[in-house]
Amino acid sequence: MGYMARITSWRAAWDARGMVSRWFRWLDIAALAGTCLCLLVAFVFQLTLGDLPCAFCNLQRLGFLIFGAGLFLNMRYGTSPWNYALSAAGALVGSLIGLLQMFVHALPGTPPTGTALLGLHMYFWTYLVLTGAVFYTICALVCFAACPGDRTPRRSTGTAIVSAVFILLVGANLVSTFLENGFHPFKAGGQKHYAMLYDGDVMKP
Repeated sequence: MGYMARITSWRAAWDARGMVSRWFRWLDIAALAGTCLCLLVAFVFQLTLGDLPCAFCNLQRLGFLIFGAGLFLNMRYGTSPWNYALSAAGALVGSLIGLLQMFVHALPGTPPTGTALLGLHMYFWTYLVLTGAVFYTICALVCFAACPGDRTPRRSTGTAIVSAVFILLVGANLVSTFLENGFHPFKAGGQKHYAMLYDGDVMKP
């Protein structure tokens, strides 16, 4: 009887680990989709409203990309604590840069930059979203330390679509950043034109 009870408890523990793994696979996909959505919104503001990203903004986008890279590696090669650590590092850096930009614009006489979304500027949203991302990765690390489960990748159509969109956004951000300033450092006050496409205020032929 004791032997059968141990078998049952081991089976229940294994099922719990599998459930945790499945939940976090879906949460990783949702988190990467949310990352893509945030980057797409930033591009909509950039392309339709002319809000070119400043140096702070590009660093915050880099934080989103590093956070998403860890999730992408989880979906492509299997869940790993190192991938979550990479995501946590990117989210933490991006969150702190957003907080720094909030402090900069809190100074008297310093107007906010960019267009507001629901009354909050993009750097405030970045701070909120990436701070939540830090907590998500910490929870994921704790749960996988307690219940390792199955770490093999599970590829699906949804995973492939989200991964493809993320890769396209990585390339789009690289192209956008290069067109904005080329190999030159970013200007402190931001800029109105793409340096690689404009010569002063005149469009290059």
